[in-house]
Amino acid sequence: MKSAFAFFAFFAFCLLVSIAAISVAGCSARDDGFVALFDGRTLEGWYADGGDIATWKAGDGILRCVAGGGGWLTTKKTYSDYILELDWKIPPGGNSGVGLRFPAGSHVSRAGMEIQILDDDAAGHRDIKPAQHTGSIYLQATAKQGVANPPGQWNSYRITCDGPLVVIELNGTEVVRTNMDEHTVGREGLTPLSGRPRSGHIGLQNHQTGVDFRNIRIKVLNNN
Repeated sequence: MKSAFAFFAFFAFCLLVSIAAISVAGCSARDDGFVALFDGRTLEGWYADGGDIATWKAGDGILRCVAGGGGWLTTKKTYSDYILELDWKIPPGGNSGVGLRFPAGSHVSRAGMEIQILDDDAAGHRDIKPAQHTGSIYLQATAKQGVANPPGQWNSYRITCDGPLVVIELNGTEVVRTNMDEHTVGREGLTPLSGRPRSGHIGLQNHQTGVDFRNIRIKVLNNN
């Protein structure tokens, strides 16, 4: 009898420990403050701005641009201050971008910000400007180079927008840290970063070359 009681007591103890461990793990996953922008299966929460939604396909955790058609796959919601994380992969010669804080129906790299995604070493990209390389705020802030993985391999962005502060991390390395307020003269005759919106949509660019995204999530810092 004592043996049976001891067994059940031990079993109950192990069960409680397991439940506690699961609970702690679950809290840790929730309490980091990030929420998914892409559910891994559908385009729920997104729409095509200036392009055809049929050029994007979702499934098996991957968001894939499968055809040309231009435009941006755009969040239905707008955001101001946040940390955005995502993984991306391009083919040889690939070209894409991540749009930040842009108004609907706008030219993203002029009215908001575009964080460049590019096969920097492709023959067709040899004459680009420094601020057109991967990780740069397109034409406005030049990223540190030599950090991106080659075409066909996954890369990770962690992008922080906090008031005027914009920080771009590529594969764990900070490649851009800039204060928008200090950019009072726009390069290439464009609106300076100091005059651009501090709130707007987030988007993924269809630049005709194909691109894959996964693990797209956001942590809102302030959305006033």
